[in-house]
Amino acid sequence: MTNKIPYETIYQAKMGSEEALAAILNHYEPQIVKASIRTVNMPDGSRQRIIDQDIKAYIQSELAMKIMVKNDLNKKPSKKRPPQSGSSSNFDLTG
Repeated sequence: MTNKIPYETIYQAKMGSEEALAAILNHYEPQIVKASIRTVNMPDGSRQRIIDQDIKAYIQSELAMKIMVKNDLNKKPSKKRPPQSGSSSNFDLTG
């Protein structure tokens, strides 16, 4: 992704702005949908890829929680990213 979420939008989301949080979730919608797709077996024996709405809601809530609770707005992002843990809920908020 080439366009980044402005710091002000992240700050407003952290401060409780529903509009700013919605803008961030909208920004990440393609990645969230892609991560929410799963293959299911249909009654006729065929397989179909669907968007699992439970998975999608879980990813959205994890992202929202990370924005509102875990981000430290007083700490500048470093150029070098720390090693990622094994958690699948790590999102890059810099775009």
